[in-house]
Amino acid sequence: MDNRTLGDLFIFRYSVEGSMPIKEYFGDDDWKTLESLPYAVSITVMAAAPSLLGAWGGETRAMLEEPPRLAAASGSELVGLVSAGMQPRARELIKEQQNLMKQDQMGYRSRTIAACRSAATALATVPPAEAESYKRWLLQIGEKVALAAKEHGVAFSDPEKAALSEIAVALGLQAER
Repeated sequence: MDNRTLGDLFIFRYSVEGSMPIKEYFGDDDWKTLESLPYAVSITVMAAAPSLLGAWGGETRAMLEEPPRLAAASGSELVGLVSAGMQPRARELIKEQQNLMKQDQMGYRSRTIAACRSAATALATVPPAEAESYKRWLLQIGEKVALAAKEHGVAFSDPEKAALSEIAVALGLQAER
């Protein structure tokens, strides 16, 4: 068996079909944003309503496990490629987002919302179905992280709903909660 990654297979598929590889629609900075944004969204949701337990055990587990699971279910080449690219570096990307949060706790949420807007702009260059899939995938990750921190029997706390709504609006999606 060869050593190709899932991402390589997506690029190969696009090349064989004669289309431009989807990653080539994005500059390096935009691609880095697409790969780090799932963790930024997760931490933003976690920070909106910190768990009373003090440790983000379930939320952290969801942040690590949900992106690839949801990516596989999405059927999107873009989502699959982004997920494949971020998974080997998941802990590094999470640590990077945690450090950004520590450096600017008050501005972190605004920074994440701005990154969502930037991603939405960059996604305008890909086929609409791919852009929509990425945006929905990102929002689903935030929802799964919120669900992992169920507080007082409530699936989504009001602060989590507010954060998810801001994220949805920044991505150009209708808030679903």
